[in-house]
Amino acid sequence: MFSTELDKNKERSFFLKALLVVFIIRLSISIWLPISGDEAYFVIWGKNLDYGYYDHTPFVGWLLAALLTISDAVWWLRLPSVLLPLFLAYGIYHILQSQKSKVALWVALTFLVAPVNIINILITTDTPLVFFSFISVWYFYHAITMSDKNENAYKYFFLAGLFLGLAFFSKYFAVLLGFTYGLYIVLFHRNIKTFKGLLLILLMVLPFVLINLWWNYNNCWGNILFNLYNRSSSSNDSLNNLFKYMGMLVYLFSPVLIYYLIKNITTIRKIKLNKYEHIYLWMIAVPLILFLFLLLQKSIGLHWVLSFYPFAFVAAASLLNIKQWRITFYFMLAFSVIHLLIISAILTLPINTFTSSKFSIQDYMFGMYPDKFLDKLKSYEDNYTFAMVSYGMASVASYHSSKHFIIFSEGSVHARIDDKLTNYKKLNGKNILLVKRTKENLEMHEKYFQSTERKFMQVDGVRFELLLGQGFKYKLYREEILTKINSSYYDIPDWLPIGQCSFKEKYTLD
Repeated sequence: MFSTELDKNKERSFFLKALLVVFIIRLSISIWLPISGDEAYFVIWGKNLDYGYYDHTPFVGWLLAALLTISDAVWWLRLPSVLLPLFLAYGIYHILQSQKSKVALWVALTFLVAPVNIINILITTDTPLVFFSFISVWYFYHAITMSDKNENAYKYFFLAGLFLGLAFFSKYFAVLLGFTYGLYIVLFHRNIKTFKGLLLILLMVLPFVLINLWWNYNNCWGNILFNLYNRSSSSNDSLNNLFKYMGMLVYLFSPVLIYYLIKNITTIRKIKLNKYEHIYLWMIAVPLILFLFLLLQKSIGLHWVLSFYPFAFVAAASLLNIKQWRITFYFMLAFSVIHLLIISAILTLPINTFTSSKFSIQDYMFGMYPDKFLDKLKSYEDNYTFAMVSYGMASVASYHSSKHFIIFSEGSVHARIDDKLTNYKKLNGKNILLVKRTKENLEMHEKYFQSTERKFMQVDGVRFELLLGQGFKYKLYREEILTKINSSYYDIPDWLPIGQCSFKEKYTLD
């Protein structure tokens, strides 16, 4: 199939049409699917520009800030995420075509129609991370190739380092990619040129690291505390973690692809990988092996693998024949269609279908019909500051409303930008309206007000609980809540120097 020059043109035309179809599907999902709590939270980043944030490095906030200058429509804000798999699939096709690979089309199509690339349209920190990581590895390959030919490769090392730095400014997972670069050079390309190239990569990443350290120094070391201490809940069930991890890999790569890799194992041992495949194999193998060691302590989430996921398809290109890749593609396509049918069914079901799950129905209703929810609160907006205990719900409500919903009570280890945006000292004596999904623990918040009144509101048959608090008691709230937040999330180790910490300074803590 596609053996002549004319057929090559047909192949390219067919692939471009496939990209268009997937784009239309992903764009439709992005329009239809309500904004998630994490997405709305990152929109708050975009509306409050900084060169760092508590949870992660800042690039997705910058990206959203740029998009917000044109529109805040959810489909528009998701457009980079919608386009990302198309770019990656085209990149895989281009890489393999440059090697005159007969399977380029089917490998790229298999990646393109994988469920994660069809249904995942959310814009998160992983979006720029995956984009910059892919480009960085592409330049790294060219740098190694040019070095082998005794040609000037420093431009490519420079660009590999630049995009690695941008990936680092998207998420800390980029550190694994940098580690893999160094390991690859040490094991396979030990010469003065590549060592200089590796040094150039490090020099390009260094400014991003220094900026991040400076932000942490002046912001309570938020990234360090979050990523190394606060979120690092250990798991003793390493066997269960392993099963989940293996199941996740089967889901991502499909049982069919894994079956063919196992079936072809004797042939694979005889195959000499070309340089593309060898480099890309290391870019996926090293992180996956490192994750195996981490399983002893914690569960590995699917998003951990996303920035390395495309590399596996380039690495495995020659390990399956055309027929096997085509069968794998058709399986992936059918698997994704099942996902689309399930999502479509859920989003078209009436709300009362979910009455057996109180949280599901309320989250679904809130996401699908935010205007109805906010209309019920309009009569309170002049006299009350709106609050929620969930950062996800508060972020979504803030996205759909002109009024910022603050996070009341301790909150979670994630998403603590509200610690910067809200000053509870200035709310002393003011009125706060707390919205909750259930009555659970509602009474525990009453003591922070001079007087309270409980109400509820019905939105399309869904009940939300309201606590109308008059006369906020800042001193008691500081003593019981803010000091707890300080000890839980801003307990800076003694070995770290402190420049500024607005949370501690604002409330005169420590």
